[in-house]
Amino acid sequence: MLTRFSLGLIALAMTALPTAVHAAGPAVAYTTANLNMRTGPGTNYPVITTVPRGGGVTVFGCTANFAWCDAAFANAKGWVSGKYLSYGGNGIYYGRPIPNAGVHIGVPRYYRNYPIYGRPPVVVRPGRPYPYRPYYPRYPRY
Repeated sequence: MLTRFSLGLIALAMTALPTAVHAAGPAVAYTTANLNMRTGPGTNYPVITTVPRGGGVTVFGCTANFAWCDAAFANAKGWVSGKYLSYGGNGIYYGRPIPNAGVHIGVPRYYRNYPIYGRPPVVVRPGRPYPYRPYYPRYPRY
């Protein structure tokens, strides 16, 4: 009887506690504007690509104040401004800006040693100076 009462009390206490969403992995966010993805955390870094408004990004971490977030979009990985991201996962923080919800959803923070990404390599194929024409040797006529 005492065991059932204890288990019931524990279950009641667990449901009464406010639930916080803790991300086990990267967080999902959506952009609120067309957003430049850069090679590093700041506007002085070159632009890799532009994420369209409403584009889904995967957030791997942010700077200490959530001003810049390390994110991936399509096949590009770089840094985007945190104030233009809203949380897209499940829970009570859905739709809130990442700077407000980041602590509660468990987004990792970088305090130094930010990863800097390079631009994707540009593949340059040398063009032919003239169109390709196959060479057929002439055979003598008899």
